[in-house]
Amino acid sequence: VLGAAGLHEPGDYVFLDIETMGLFSRPIILFGVGFLKQNQLVVRQYLIRDIPEEQAALMATMDHFSSDNPALVTFNGKAFDAPYISDRLAYYGMRAFFGIPHFDVLHFSRRRWKNEYPSLRLSALEKEILNVHRGDDVPGQMVPEFYESYLRSGNSGPLVPIVEHNRQDVVSLSQLFFRLLGDVNGHC
Repeated sequence: VLGAAGLHEPGDYVFLDIETMGLFSRPIILFGVGFLKQNQLVVRQYLIRDIPEEQAALMATMDHFSSDNPALVTFNGKAFDAPYISDRLAYYGMRAFFGIPHFDVLHFSRRRWKNEYPSLRLSALEKEILNVHRGDDVPGQMVPEFYESYLRSGNSGPLVPIVEHNRQDVVSLSQLFFRLLGDVNGHC
């Protein structure tokens, strides 16, 4: 399946990661979208300042999939991000967009590195393979607590680590994807 990704142009790939208020039908508070522009990764993030902004952030995110030949790239997105976004789109009466090719880097990572590393979480793979060491990263399970602290206090400080966490997830996702794609095509 990963070999089929080579049929796409690099500019077709849209890297996606979301941060949510929790599991199961809670609002998405941050959408991170990466794409290549002139061979450089551009990351756009749509952070909702309040829950009513979620629909607008969904629409802005969906605009990234309107190109002629988009291909979605996620990490565990087939099990989490894509169904979660589809659920939120349905909540607002909007149409799901996932009729496009979807490359889930978690599945490719399991095949490629299952016997090499004890953990195949994105944060573990970025340390082992990309040599990325996050300093004061907020753990994903703490995102709802940080966001709720922001909502209660009005202080935007707790949003900063959420945004940084999401941005690094998108960057690491793209780097791992191209590394795996290079391995399949015989170059790194």
